[in-house]
Amino acid sequence: MLRSVADEKETRVIEIVLSSVTPTELLAGKVIGLGALGLTQVGVWLASSFLLSGGLGAIVAGAVLILNPANFLLAVVYFLLGYLLFSVIMATAGALGSNPRESQQIAGIFSMTASIPWFFAGFLFANPNAPFARALSFFPLTAPTTMMLRLPLADVPWIDIVISLAVLLVSIPIMLWAGARIFRVGLLMYGKRPSVKEIFGALRKA
Repeated sequence: MLRSVADEKETRVIEIVLSSVTPTELLAGKVIGLGALGLTQVGVWLASSFLLSGGLGAIVAGAVLILNPANFLLAVVYFLLGYLLFSVIMATAGALGSNPRESQQIAGIFSMTASIPWFFAGFLFANPNAPFARALSFFPLTAPTTMMLRLPLADVPWIDIVISLAVLLVSIPIMLWAGARIFRVGLLMYGKRPSVKEIFGALRKA
């Protein structure tokens, strides 16, 4: 997603596309199209691993479903919601950079934030329902990873699941709304990236 937007911006292909669609339609289309492609690729990898493992992977997956199907289904939901959220973020980051390398630097900030639960994995494994773990579950950038770590380790309170899912469901359209406006400003600027003032200006005008 990041590379696609950054490359199209650098080659100015994006200017032609924007003459036919709005920034919101373009951003949503990229998230849906490239997101579906990425998920299809993941599906092919998983299917291949099952086949190449002689059915061992399928047995493990079947055991997981039988032992705790609710947690497995919740993990899939968190994965999909997290995928959508970060697809929008990466597309927006691709529009902000003046070149692909700069876009990757911007995206690295969000990737690092999403990795925070892994930095505290030892603590989360030992205390999956601690206040710190619950706080990470309620922040949209860390919620998917944190909840997928917590679910197999303990009986996570349903209130935590409801709140974290609600946060993600609300965050995705908000990020799409904000991302589309930042997207519009970033795509049409060449040679430099938008300043913080210009970004907030774009959001205020919306």
